[in-house]
Amino acid sequence: MKSFSSFDGTKIAYHDLGDGPLVLMLHGFSGNAHMNYVAPGIADKVVSAGYRAILPDFRGHGASECPSGDRAWPRDAAARDQIALLNHLETDLHAIIGYSFGSIVALRLHLLTRLGKKLIIGGVGHVVADEWDTRRNDAFRKAIEEAQAGQDTPEAAAILERARLTGGTLEGYLGAMMSSRVYTPADLLATFRIPTCVITGDKDFDNGSGEKLAEIIPSAVYRQVKGDHITAVGDPALSEAIVEFL
Repeated sequence: MKSFSSFDGTKIAYHDLGDGPLVLMLHGFSGNAHMNYVAPGIADKVVSAGYRAILPDFRGHGASECPSGDRAWPRDAAARDQIALLNHLETDLHAIIGYSFGSIVALRLHLLTRLGKKLIIGGVGHVVADEWDTRRNDAFRKAIEEAQAGQDTPEAAAILERARLTGGTLEGYLGAMMSSRVYTPADLLATFRIPTCVITGDKDFDNGSGEKLAEIIPSAVYRQVKGDHITAVGDPALSEAIVEFL
């Protein structure tokens, strides 16, 4: 993986695959780019379709640095890291692809910059358009804090296992959640003019309805694949829907 120093000096690692119009691919919470896009073959499909795929690990996740200190996690840190990455690459952005947390960051990134010609939002629904809905963040915080306290709960064990498998840290997950797992409210999503595709699994209701989210974003379309929040990335139809929309 390559790396660069972000806006505050944090080292962000990223995969740089293929050649062509630049597609930024953002992974899920407590995951990494390899787990979300490389291992399931999604990145290969995008590259084979003639695109340059840039796949960063979020700060505190995977191979990227987990910064510490009072100023290590400013609001929208993950989106700002992507802005810094695009500046580092000095290449025009064709499309942003997100999955789960990566979709939340993708929405923030477009809100802040209005960059890109296409936006693909996977694994999220209309809940991410409600800034007052804290249920998912509350659940993540509880699991992380239980793990930090050494409590023997299923949620703590699950988040510790994710960190072990992906190279992330509990501190990084907590910082990312508090700074960057920020929902973009419906009135702001209504200002989007970028062609958007929302994709969710037929059994994925973790973040509400993908179809309802597509109704909020002007000119968005909805595509459904097979699977729940975790298994949908393994459905070949997901890669097909992504490449077709690009």
